[in-house]
Amino acid sequence: MTEGTPTGTEALVSETLAAYFCRMADTIGLPRSVALIYHTLFLAEDPLSFRDIVERSGLSKASGSTGIKLLERMRGIERVMIPDDRRTFYRPELSMRRLVTGFIEESVHPGLEAGQRLLDQADTGASSDLSPILAERLASLRRWHEMTRDLLPTFSALDSG
Repeated sequence: MTEGTPTGTEALVSETLAAYFCRMADTIGLPRSVALIYHTLFLAEDPLSFRDIVERSGLSKASGSTGIKLLERMRGIERVMIPDDRRTFYRPELSMRRLVTGFIEESVHPGLEAGQRLLDQADTGASSDLSPILAERLASLRRWHEMTRDLLPTFSALDSG
């Protein structure tokens, strides 16, 4: 048996947590490979190398590499340097606040900015020529967009726990 391989009850709990992380990834539109990488690091006592992550998660090297890059951009994991070891190691971010903030900055903000540009484009020139229903729906969508933008700081203020 290799070190870090759970048995019995620990294996069942580990599998359940993997399913939990995969379900949460599905909910927010992230690949399951990202969930499995985070799960692997979340349960590790010490930082893991790329090779360790791929082996323990059961992912291909390509999925592992892509997932690690995404998690780094989202600040869901961080690189760790270990003296006298040339490999790069990773550990998970455990603060809910930092996880949510990283996800918002990587995924939600760019989507909202693109949405803003599309709403601005819909407004240019043709506003006075719109039917009452289309003008009303466009105004409603703008309010939804602004409310979403206004709510983001609330999510970012979540405390770790």
